[in-house]
Amino acid sequence: MSGSEVTSHFWVGGAPFFSSSLLVSSGTRKWVDETLVASCRLFDVDGAPVNSFQVEFPVCEAGVVELEPFMTELKMQGGIAQGHLVVTSPAGTKHFCRQQSGTHPQIVSAPTLIGGREHAFIPIVLGAAREHLLLFVNASAEVSQVTVRLFYGSRSPEWTVSVPAYGCSSVPLEDELLRSFSDTSWQKGAVQGYIRLSPRPQSSIACQILERIPGETAESEQFRCLQSW
Repeated sequence: MSGSEVTSHFWVGGAPFFSSSLLVSSGTRKWVDETLVASCRLFDVDGAPVNSFQVEFPVCEAGVVELEPFMTELKMQGGIAQGHLVVTSPAGTKHFCRQQSGTHPQIVSAPTLIGGREHAFIPIVLGAAREHLLLFVNASAEVSQVTVRLFYGSRSPEWTVSVPAYGCSSVPLEDELLRSFSDTSWQKGAVQGYIRLSPRPQSSIACQILERIPGETAESEQFRCLQSW
């Protein structure tokens, strides 16, 4: 990426559980050209390139593209068709991803990439009535390993997650990680905690958490995307 460009890395999910769209804004910068071009590359869960395309739109408008037509060849992981979307456009632009599950849309900004000796933190509330899906994307050319450490109460279980080069991964927190931990106190109510992410020094990785609170009907379910800081 040059100094005249901005690049973002998104986890994107496909049908039947998700619908994903890309949004590109020209921001407040005044452009000389009449059109703005964003280049997109889509990688599979294992990091294999699946598709590439460009988005062109007038600088006075936001560029919006539905991603489903480009995602038909994505592999399934955990029952979800998913991939790693890389978006590059001129400096000053901003990228967002609209993720919809059922009737619940959300617009999220580009996740923060962490690497070297950096750490990222994501606040979280645990409870039997909540479900969390950890979403990872790997922006580096090597397999990345990230240590996921969960702090709640006096407990701090830890796991290591591997993500293929340029690939992505989705990990159910409760069903896959916490079920392997002997403590079940988190199931008794709303327990405040946070997740610390520590990637290997050579890694460049981003994480988001999709939180689902079930409702009596599909329409009353609540979804929100938690991002690192």
